[in-house]
Amino acid sequence: MARPAAAPENRVRPYFVVGQWKGGGVDIWHVEEAPADPGERADLCDEYREDADNAFGSVEIVYAASPEAAAAQARREARETSERIHRELTRP
Repeated sequence: MARPAAAPENRVRPYFVVGQWKGGGVDIWHVEEAPADPGERADLCDEYREDADNAFGSVEIVYAASPEAAAAQARREARETSERIHRELTRP
């Protein structure tokens, strides 16, 4: 009997990245794989957002191949967003 093929470890999937975005970066508190089902993901994200809001944080859904890659992507996106906002604010 043939064994089922294992899911590839490097496939992109959704992750919740919870933390506090500040000054061009992000202080990441938690990274967790999000449910694949969009409805479940939205419900759980709403719950996490409520908890994060109470701690002055936020939750982002990041698509990556691993928790480490999700954290790195969140940091990169925070930096890029901060740089874009800074350019827009300092534009003559």
